[in-house]
Amino acid sequence: MIFDESKQPSIIVPLTGTTTQMLIDQAREAELAGADVLEWRIDFMIGAHQNLSFTSMGREIIEPILAETTTPLLLTIRTMEQGGQVKLTDGRYRILLAEMLDTLKYLQVPAERIGIDLEFRFDGTPDLSARAHELGYTVVVSHHDWIETPDSELVNLLLDSIMELDGVIPKLAVTPQSDDDVDRLLEVTRKVSRERKRPIIALSMGELGRRSRIEGWKYGSIATFATVGEGSAPGQPTMTELRDALDSGN
Repeated sequence: MIFDESKQPSIIVPLTGTTTQMLIDQAREAELAGADVLEWRIDFMIGAHQNLSFTSMGREIIEPILAETTTPLLLTIRTMEQGGQVKLTDGRYRILLAEMLDTLKYLQVPAERIGIDLEFRFDGTPDLSARAHELGYTVVVSHHDWIETPDSELVNLLLDSIMELDGVIPKLAVTPQSDDDVDRLLEVTRKVSRERKRPIIALSMGELGRRSRIEGWKYGSIATFATVGEGSAPGQPTMTELRDALDSGN
């Protein structure tokens, strides 16, 4: 697994560059800043260069990043409906992710350094998840709610539904309307992580949910996000802010 469960929490830093050199520079900077995982947000690249295939991006970007760093790499194509940069049909999403897995296998990248983020809403996710798991990659299955924080029962059901997929790490990001929403998410995270004894990533977005990114590990969320330069979602603290908060025990 690319996440170190002894960390409190593992810190993921997004890479949002739209050229190979930008991504390599961001990866080096993030590693020097202390990132535990680098997340290549591939949708930023696809959004800037339409009709790119993953096959063409793999050797030009993945190999140099892995060569220039020692930090695990989480590969994410975040769609517009989930807060990303590209709008994709189910078929196009499936093709891109299948190309990703084919390219990684061809490049023979070390499986212990690779994570794959799959969006729960796509019909192809169960099959893609199973294949990525067979190849030895860490699989994160994510869902983002940009409108609200569902009630606790629905959050619980959603996490349970994701965990029906063998060996995946559920990631749930929701939008709070009040401090109570943040508290509810944290308490459900605590309950599910203890009962299911499975790693979970859960957070509230935006400024209101900022404390969930800092305190979530106390409730069982194994990872959080921080920025080194440009962020990828509202409410992400900088690496310095997050380190300071964690070091102070907050």
